[in-house]
Amino acid sequence: MTTITPFTIAVPDEHIRQLNQKLEQATFPDELDAAGWDMGVPLVDMKRLVTIWRENFDWRAQEKKLNDQLKQFTVPVTVDDFGDLDIHVVHHRSGNPRAIPLLFIHGWPGNFLEVTKLLPLLTKDDHGPAFDVVAPSLPNYGFSQGVQKRGFGLAQYTETVHKVMIALGYDKYVVQGGDWGSIIARTLATNYSTHISAVHLNTIPVSPPYPWRNPLRFLQSLISVPFSAKDRACISRTFEYVTKGSGYMIQQASRPQTLGYGLHDSPVALLAWIYDKLHSWSDSYSWTDEEILTWVSVYFFSTAGPAASTRIYYEAFAPKRVTVKKWVGIFDMFETPAPAGVRFAVAQFKGEIMQWPLAWYRAIGNVVQESEFECGGHFAAWEAPESIVGDLKKFLGKDGAAYAVVEGKDGY
Repeated sequence: MTTITPFTIAVPDEHIRQLNQKLEQATFPDELDAAGWDMGVPLVDMKRLVTIWRENFDWRAQEKKLNDQLKQFTVPVTVDDFGDLDIHVVHHRSGNPRAIPLLFIHGWPGNFLEVTKLLPLLTKDDHGPAFDVVAPSLPNYGFSQGVQKRGFGLAQYTETVHKVMIALGYDKYVVQGGDWGSIIARTLATNYSTHISAVHLNTIPVSPPYPWRNPLRFLQSLISVPFSAKDRACISRTFEYVTKGSGYMIQQASRPQTLGYGLHDSPVALLAWIYDKLHSWSDSYSWTDEEILTWVSVYFFSTAGPAASTRIYYEAFAPKRVTVKKWVGIFDMFETPAPAGVRFAVAQFKGEIMQWPLAWYRAIGNVVQESEFECGGHFAAWEAPESIVGDLKKFLGKDGAAYAVVEGKDGY
C-alpha cells in the first residue's frame, strides 16, 4: 500500500548559511546608461533585492507561514522505467462529500506556491461548487524528488501526477493548468481520458492552422478572415514573445546543463533568471519583495536543485527516446486532439505571453467554454485568483458546460 506521509518544509540550517555566504560575496556587472527592462532586470532592482535577501528576508518566517497555511504530504509513486519517486503535494479537502477532485499543475518558473491563493476560494461551496484540491510539485521542482535518468518527458510527468491522484483516492478528477501545467493537462486528457472528464487551461499553446498540416482547420480559419482587431493583437503579442522573449526556452531546451551551473551556484543568477519572468510575464502585477524572494528561495532550496527544473524543456523538445517505453514529444501533443469525451474550458488573460484567436484553441479537443479576461497575465492563479476560480466554478457548476462530469461529484 502507498504510504502517504505528512510533510513539513524544513530547510537545513547549513543551506541557509550557504545562501547567505553566497549573497555576501555577490558582485554585479555594470549597466548601460538609461538602461531599462528592455535589456533584462535593471541593476538597481537586482542590488535592492539582493540586499533585502541578505539582510532582511527571513526564510524561517516564510517557512513557518507556509507550513501553517498548507496541508502538505509526500506521496510515493512508481514511474515506468524510472522507479520510485517521492512527490511533494499540497492537498486540501473541502469537507463536502460531493466536492469535485481538482488536480492543479504548475509550470516553470512556477511552483506549488501558485495554488495558495486559490485554496480558500476553491474549497468553499459558496458561489458555486467546492473542490478537493491536489497541487503536486512536479518532479525536479520544489520539494519533490529529482530524476537522475534521461528521458523523463511529458509522458512521465503526466504519469506521475496521475498516480498521485490515484494514490490519494481520486480515480476520477478534473484538471487545471497553465504553462507546462497546461501541456501536461492536455497529455493527461489524451493518456488517461477514462479518468479525466474536464480540463481548464489558462495558457494554451497551439500550432497555427498551417494549410500543409491541417487543411480543414486552415479552411475553417479563413471563415473569420479578416481577423478582428483583438485577434490581430493576440497574434502580434505571440509574435513578439516568439521573436524577442523566448530565448530562455531555447537555452533550456538545448543546453540546460550549461545554464544550470549558474543557477545552482549563484543565487543572484537564479534571482535574475526567475525575476525577469515574474516581471515581464505578469500584467502589471505589483510583486512584493517578500513574494519574489520566497518564490526564488523555493527554487534555491528545492530538493533537486534549481537546475533540475529546466530539464523538462530539453526532454519535451528532444527526439523520441527509444530507450523509454512511453514517449510524448511536445509537437506530438500539439498535433493530437484530446478525446471528445474530455471537455475543455480555455481562459485567455490580457497579459498572457502567448495568445491566439479563440477559435484556434478548438484544435485541442472538445472546447465547450471560452473566456477572456481584461486583467491578469501568465501567472493568473497568483495575479487574478478570483478570475480563475470564477471561471472554474462557471465551467463545472450548475448550468455549466461540464456540470457533474465526475460521477457523484457536483460540488454542492
